Amino acid sequence: MKNLVNHDTNNQIQLENFQVLPKFVGTWEGKWTRLDQDGNEIERFTSVLHQNIVNNQWVQTNQNKYPNGQIVNISFFGKAVGKGQVLFESPDYPYCNFQMLVDEYSDHVIIINVSDKIAGFPLAIETINLINDHQRIRTLQQFKPPDGKFSGFMIVVEHKII
Repeated sequence: MKNLVNHDTNNQIQLENFQVLPKFVGTWEGKWTRLDQDGNEIERFTSVLHQNIVNNQWVQTNQNKYPNGQIVNISFFGKAVGKGQVLFESPDYPYCNFQMLVDEYSDHVIIINVSDKIAGFPLAIETINLINDHQRIRTLQQFKPPDGKFSGFMIVVEHKII
């Protein structure tokens, strides 16, 4: 029985074998800029992300720090659902209502499609481009439910600190 369990585990898709996500493991610090649909700045904040792979599960915590002193912590967990594909979920509001499907597109780019978990309408598309081992750029396009009308975007510049 033990050999069968090990055999099944060995056949699972291992996150450590992905092309991009293992390169994201560590602590990243970034500057986020949120823009409206016309490119006007709405807000800026900084974030520290702790990203790791634990027991073949993606584990991530974000700590967002806003200029007014507010700090917001968000957790994300992910599991492999296909080759180069991970499904992220979060217990934290409003992200608990989202389905976040991550697809690797090369050895340095991932795209995250975010949709409403129940209705399925699109909420955002995020691209993360790993420039080098210590720098990445993120862009997010956001959409208003339920019609999917473009509502704004974000630009994030991050660097790895650990």
